[in-house]
Amino acid sequence: MNKIEKIAHNHVASFGEVVPGYKFGYGELKEFICTYYFDFIFLNLDGNISEEPPVAGGPCGFTIDKKTFEIENLTFADLGMLEQNERELNDIYHKIKNIKENNSSLNWLKSTFNLNSKQLLKIKKVIDNTEFEKETALEQINQIIKTTTNNI
Repeated sequence: MNKIEKIAHNHVASFGEVVPGYKFGYGELKEFICTYYFDFIFLNLDGNISEEPPVAGGPCGFTIDKKTFEIENLTFADLGMLEQNERELNDIYHKIKNIKENNSSLNWLKSTFNLNSKQLLKIKKVIDNTEFEKETALEQINQIIKTTTNNI
């Protein structure tokens, strides 16, 4: 059992019996940019997966932060937001990567952040000289734009 699985195991074990005759287990790991996600599954008290799990409300799963290892239980709405944020981060990262490789227009950057041509050229130079991390690409681009537009 690796470190993440051990954290997941300890988390689900901490709940004890969640509904009469059942306890939580966890499903397969789903990796996101900044977190690991696990679905909650219902297990019989003997640890076996039930053929007919109970119908119950509550969180659908939980995340483990990749840097801090903090755990957060998620509702279906939270999971939807996590998946949406993942798509946005991937999209921005790929757009920035394409700008760096001169394979993409800067129009999306100009329209998204309401930039003038002078700001856009300065930001393009900063992007070219910055090594972006996928985990923080959105934060990095926001900081570059904030710093650059305040200086023009």
